[in-house]
Amino acid sequence: DLEYNKVIRSYHGHLSGVYSLALHPSLEILFTGGRDSCTRVWDIRTRAQVHVLSGHSNTVVSLATQKVDPQIISGSQDSQIKLWDLAAGKTMSTLTYHKKGVRALQ
Repeated sequence: DLEYNKVIRSYHGHLSGVYSLALHPSLEILFTGGRDSCTRVWDIRTRAQVHVLSGHSNTVVSLATQKVDPQIISGSQDSQIKLWDLAAGKTMSTLTYHKKGVRALQ
């Protein structure tokens, strides 16, 4: 709560720092990307972790989300972009053409 400078909700699950956040445009879902090479999927209402999307080999530093599949896309310091099947919690596709880490997605 910015008005009262008070934390109203927190999520715990990453093994190290969190470097990126994204909110699903229509579902009550929060995505977090971290130094543990994972993207974690959270149900905002229950604060429960729904999925751990693993497959990167370095820090997940960028996330993008949309209403249609792939609903979550992650970019990592491992130079890869992964498109995820949100329902299954699995990689749909991996793009490997970058020479350096993918620091921004839109």
